[in-house]
Amino acid sequence: MVQSSRPRADGKARDAGKRLLWRFPPRRLTAEAIRDSMLSASGAIDRRMGGPGFKVFEIVMENVRHYFPRKTYTVNEWRRMVYMTKIRQEQDEVFGAFDCPDGNQVIARRSRSTTPLQALGLLNGSFVLQQARMLADRCETDTPGGSTADRVTRAIRLAFGRPATTSEVDAGTRLVDRHGLPALARALLNSNEFLWLP
Repeated sequence: MVQSSRPRADGKARDAGKRLLWRFPPRRLTAEAIRDSMLSASGAIDRRMGGPGFKVFEIVMENVRHYFPRKTYTVNEWRRMVYMTKIRQEQDEVFGAFDCPDGNQVIARRSRSTTPLQALGLLNGSFVLQQARMLADRCETDTPGGSTADRVTRAIRLAFGRPATTSEVDAGTRLVDRHGLPALARALLNSNEFLWLP
């Protein structure tokens, strides 16, 4: 038996509704896995284990503490999300929409939803935009003197962990020529292949 993440045509023909459980149902990655994957693709991830956590909120002290989402992130916030300090009753700007449990409650099982806020956060969030720029910079650094096609190929390899197809390189080159390499990186970080388990 050969294992693959791609659905088989004969299986789809016999059981399109997956009633017989012949394949894993597609699932979106969790917020933690999405954020860590973005950091890994951009080359920014800090793989240090242990130590103090990081905060994704700016704290303003008045009579009480006020928490405001960060607009810029530094190397201190590029650790894996498991090290993020969870603030009760506050959600992260981008990844809070991804069914992260409330810090005030004990939850045995995390709910799964797909909402427009998730897509908008991933498309326009400051963290995602910064990681897209860093992925683009990494591709330029990794291919000194290379062509646009070389950079597109490298970006797809870093984001998807596989070689790019000819049609992907052609479409990516056209996108980069019109909008720049950060736009391609942003599209890759928002693609189904990056965000979902097939």
